[in-house]
Amino acid sequence: MKLKSTCLYLFACCLSISLFSQAPKPAGINLSGVVDWSTELVFTDAFKQAREWTVHEARDGAPWDSGVSIPLQANGFPLQIPYTSGVQPPQAVRALMLWDIQGHYPSGRYRLIVQGSGQVRLWGATSGTFQCPVDTLVNVNANNGGVVLEIERSTASNPIRDVKFIFPQYVNTYQNQTFTTEFLNFVKDFQSIRFMDWLRTNDSPVKNWNERSLPTHYTQTKNSGVAWEYIIELCNTTNKDAWINIPHQANDDYTQQLATLLKEKLNPNLKIYLEYSNEVWNGLFAQHGYAGNIGQTLGYTGEPWERGWKYTAKRSADVFYSFETVFGPSTRLVKVVPCWAANDWVSNQIMTYFNDPFYNPKRVKADAMAIAPYFGGAVGDQIGRNNEVGSIGIAEIVRRIRASLPETFAWMDAQKKVADRYNIKLLAYEGGSHIVATWPHVDNNALTEKLVAANRDPELQSLYCEYTQYWYNTTQGDLFSFFSSHGLPSKWGSWGLKEYMSHTQAPKYRALQECVFAKTTSTKDQHLEPVEVQVFPNPSYDGSFRIQHGLNKPRLGLYDVLGRSIQASVRELNDREMQVVLPQMAGGLVFGVLEDGQSAATFKVAIEH
Repeated sequence: MKLKSTCLYLFACCLSISLFSQAPKPAGINLSGVVDWSTELVFTDAFKQAREWTVHEARDGAPWDSGVSIPLQANGFPLQIPYTSGVQPPQAVRALMLWDIQGHYPSGRYRLIVQGSGQVRLWGATSGTFQCPVDTLVNVNANNGGVVLEIERSTASNPIRDVKFIFPQYVNTYQNQTFTTEFLNFVKDFQSIRFMDWLRTNDSPVKNWNERSLPTHYTQTKNSGVAWEYIIELCNTTNKDAWINIPHQANDDYTQQLATLLKEKLNPNLKIYLEYSNEVWNGLFAQHGYAGNIGQTLGYTGEPWERGWKYTAKRSADVFYSFETVFGPSTRLVKVVPCWAANDWVSNQIMTYFNDPFYNPKRVKADAMAIAPYFGGAVGDQIGRNNEVGSIGIAEIVRRIRASLPETFAWMDAQKKVADRYNIKLLAYEGGSHIVATWPHVDNNALTEKLVAANRDPELQSLYCEYTQYWYNTTQGDLFSFFSSHGLPSKWGSWGLKEYMSHTQAPKYRALQECVFAKTTSTKDQHLEPVEVQVFPNPSYDGSFRIQHGLNKPRLGLYDVLGRSIQASVRELNDREMQVVLPQMAGGLVFGVLEDGQSAATFKVAIEH
């Protein structure tokens, strides 16, 4: 076959070829919830992260929130403003954006777009009153707090039906880029994304498929969570596996519809980590009581928490089976049974119930059990109980946090034995430092200040390195999903690996950079004979290309510019030619190594869209 002139002829330049290989440190990330007070700036359109409408009387000096319900369009915008029911005074609405995040968002010229007939007003970090429809630029000073958008008038015949508030960097490109570049760059370091907080899993009200959030809704901060379509788009854009949580009340139709959507829309090269709810064993959440009550209805015996464990096993099996009926035999599904890190006996009980035909009559197989092996969780309350708040120093707090590691390591090892007993993988659905006090010490402001300072201490970097090294090297756990991505500290905890998007020197984040991500790819030298291959078309405009070679049953490795492995669909056309189809990804260079143990070739392909 004669190749076109666009083919790329590549030669290895030396006999010793350095080949990429994956080291066993798979890392995932729990994303912070999509709310207006989050420092994680997800969407190029900031209005997608706006708070839901606050309804108030349409007059100056009115109370902040009237509590009145007003009629809405399907996309969540009011049918008419002012709204008059004939009972209450006329009502208007406001939405808060970028609120209470201490200026951790960009100042500059934002693009305000409003469709429909009416009038809107901005105040806070910007100001202005605008007749709609409108498409204009407004100056925003992040030092002046957040931004409030008021709908002061919306006509019934042509109501306001769309609002966009575009970050300065994307005023001309937002239509082609859903997610901010900063957010995408952060996600790149991880192999998977857990969407527990995006989905508002804890205490979720969702039961039916028609109660889910839609991408057409004006905001993604609803109690029903972010739209599944955005979850799929993010994973497809970043080429990351999806760890999803099924709402605890979701019915069988919901799971079937969701499985169908994911099969149709999610990149087929990506895995789906499938988990029923979140921490059903945890009495802080509504799903705990729900599981115990449903277990009682089903005739399960034992204390309420025991019935909850049994129902967790039963419903996990139901969800797994539902997905299997849609996907068929598939290695894409990673079926995860949630367990309790601090109590391996409970984990063993849950796994025993899962493997019992009474709770799992379809005999569905699990692939993994998951725990949340946090460390340092008792330190804050200990300081409060001992009346040490006034006297203790930050160094001593950090020393005590470090002293908690052996207990966490013991949890990891005990849970690995449970996983091995059932021949499944051990994963961490969450994990990291747990530097927070509980009631009554949570309201001690002086204690909060010291716990926040300890969380920011440079020594946290070495603690995280020691912690992760133990998980990966000693316990030999598998995927570890860190909790969580971005968030400002408060009395409720210091959970973010970074406090805000540009906080790249945060100790916990630096630890992952140096002790986890840096080890994700490594190199090994093999003395292989360099050979020539032909790759075409190059550049590729649809992510597919062919490789013509002279090797004997070669192995193909594909990597991005940072040396991270890229999964791709590879089909042997004959013994000298293969077809490669890359997952959906942004343009750039893809590097390849083709080798058969005796000879090797390196090449690169430009991907353009």
